[in-house]
Amino acid sequence: MFKSCGQKVIVGRGASIGSGATIEIGSHSGIGRNCYLNNVVMGSYVMMGQDVLIFPSNHNFSDLVKPMSKQGAGEIRILHIEDDVWIGSRVIILASVNKIGKGAIVAAGSVLTKDVPEYAIVGGNPAKVIKYRNQSNTE
Repeated sequence: MFKSCGQKVIVGRGASIGSGATIEIGSHSGIGRNCYLNNVVMGSYVMMGQDVLIFPSNHNFSDLVKPMSKQGAGEIRILHIEDDVWIGSRVIILASVNKIGKGAIVAAGSVLTKDVPEYAIVGGNPAKVIKYRNQSNTE
């Protein structure tokens, strides 16, 4: 089903994963219900809430004579999600994002337009760093 898949992986009902040939998932990770993804390399212990949308490319739109629907898609990228990442429900990850760093948290409902640093907690539209996880965090 996937290019590679670790142990104890959970895929929620209704998830749309394309052919699966461009998806790699580490052990103990999960894809939430009704998620849409393709071209993803996911580490271990990744939690993904429901209704997450990951877009691997954008539409081309530079030709003003040709309708946008006839211009095709831009470059397809692979999203790298490192280990121990939590992606909340209804997050939208745009094609401009290449990496979500180790230990990061993406708040529910966020729209990611750029890479997320390791251990960052990001949220909003567009998502911005709210703070960083550290040893003194107890929640």
